[in-house]
Amino acid sequence: MRIVILGGAGTIGRVIALDLVQDVPEVVIADRDLEAASTMARRVGKGAIAAGVDVTDGKALRSLLQGADACINSVNYYFNLDVMDACREVGVPYLDLGGLFHVTRRQLELHEAFRQAGVTAVLGLGSCPGVANVHAGWLGAMLDTVEYVRIYNGSTQDEGESLAAPYAIETILDEISKPAMVFRGGSFFEMPPVSEEEYYLFPEPIGWAKTHLSLHSEVATIPLSLADKGIQECFFKITFFGYSEMALRKLQFLAEAGLADSGPIEVDGSTVRPRQVLLKLLEKVPQTSQKPVSKGFKDVATEVKGTKDGKPVTLRADTTGWPHPEWGVSGGTLLVGVPPAVLARWMADGRLTRPGVWAPEQVVDPIPFLDELALRGFTTTLTRTETVASP
Repeated sequence: MRIVILGGAGTIGRVIALDLVQDVPEVVIADRDLEAASTMARRVGKGAIAAGVDVTDGKALRSLLQGADACINSVNYYFNLDVMDACREVGVPYLDLGGLFHVTRRQLELHEAFRQAGVTAVLGLGSCPGVANVHAGWLGAMLDTVEYVRIYNGSTQDEGESLAAPYAIETILDEISKPAMVFRGGSFFEMPPVSEEEYYLFPEPIGWAKTHLSLHSEVATIPLSLADKGIQECFFKITFFGYSEMALRKLQFLAEAGLADSGPIEVDGSTVRPRQVLLKLLEKVPQTSQKPVSKGFKDVATEVKGTKDGKPVTLRADTTGWPHPEWGVSGGTLLVGVPPAVLARWMADGRLTRPGVWAPEQVVDPIPFLDELALRGFTTTLTRTETVASP
């Protein structure tokens, strides 16, 4: 079995690789930076090998994918369509970590092309999107009708004001600056980024925490997947992207001032791109977080309200996890990297062969999947709320 990880030299790529090398004979850690990929392969050990590739170089990417049994795309979502095209042409099952709603919707349009090619693609299988989608499909299947799906992504936050990025900084800047998408009344709507703040009760040690809307891929697929259940609402909320609230407010101000904009502007006769300036400046800011790895607890909570046998029922699934001391990663990072490693195996060994482009809630068998997460230290609970007596 040969599985290729694109963007494998990154933090999430490392977790994916560490999981895969436990039983996969050949794990290719591919990255634009070959030196970084080689360093990562040495750190991971076992069956990990390094490869250098720029995913925008179609010929080189297709050559790398030849003979692979699955491809996990963990590069920036900007390049999802490039990688998908290569996988379809070469005939390699494709899996990514999300497309921040708008790219995901464009990827869904490739369903027929993948179906005709006999290739399977699964979009957005990390924690959020990913685990939350599997929750939604699992809970939705228990109900006759679905009124809403509400997703809350919680973690123990930084205790200081560090601007160290919890995950890809470009994605975070997009989430802070671009309108969030929600599904209400059967239609999609834009909402201001970081809006509709709401306190939500997560399991300890998070407890009550402030959440807010964010642009995310779950909202792009779940209303379509559960359309036959009559779904009327779907949204995604998160606890400040893993920053402290103080740090997030700083980045939010910079975004509101236009420094997250990617387009060019004229400054004293020169053309600059504000985001590139901001990214360069952030490199100079101390990147040490004040959140010890030991406090990196994670919870993904998905609530689905609907009816069963004519009675109102609300179901809630929580998947929680602590850090991995040996790997030195938080529960949040672990829960992003483990799910694609699990599903890539299923795609590579033929357990998941369904040609076309799919959301996780459509094709991932929830109980075996959650059992795989449990083997890696994650706990999933189900809470059912219904009226048993009323006036």
